[in-house]
Amino acid sequence: MLKSVEFMSLKAVKSVVPTNGVAVISIHDSSTARDLPTFSGFFDVLRVNMLDVCEEHVGLMPGAWSDEPTLEQHFQYCALSDNFVPSLSHAHAIRSFVDRLHAHTDRLDLLVHCSAGVSRSAGVACWAGQYLGVKLLDRANVGLGEANPRIIRLLNSLPRQ
Repeated sequence: MLKSVEFMSLKAVKSVVPTNGVAVISIHDSSTARDLPTFSGFFDVLRVNMLDVCEEHVGLMPGAWSDEPTLEQHFQYCALSDNFVPSLSHAHAIRSFVDRLHAHTDRLDLLVHCSAGVSRSAGVACWAGQYLGVKLLDRANVGLGEANPRIIRLLNSLPRQ
């Protein structure tokens, strides 16, 4: 069962001592993929490749982009090759990982990181904390004001199990 969820930057997660009582959601894009730690020693790791973009960042209404973009749409929305906009597939993978961790008999903590630790990781952690009713930790005290709204919207769009 998950007992807490914490979000942080890539720099911060590199200083965390691995333990079998902690699982990680590692959010990266093509610019940070080569800088990721191995995460060996943690309970489990979900690696998610998505750029920190959303409709609101470019002045569009929420939901203006496809929830499951084609490769051409990913390129259009991201303007960079080998990068992906947050999608429904990402949301399903995150939800499945979180559900599996929460169903586990051991008490686990979840760390969610992205590059800066303020947008993508904050969005996933905010959703997970609310979804499971567990403690949300923000040791860097950055708050949720910049949490990626697309990620939260996609995760909240999934039917509750």
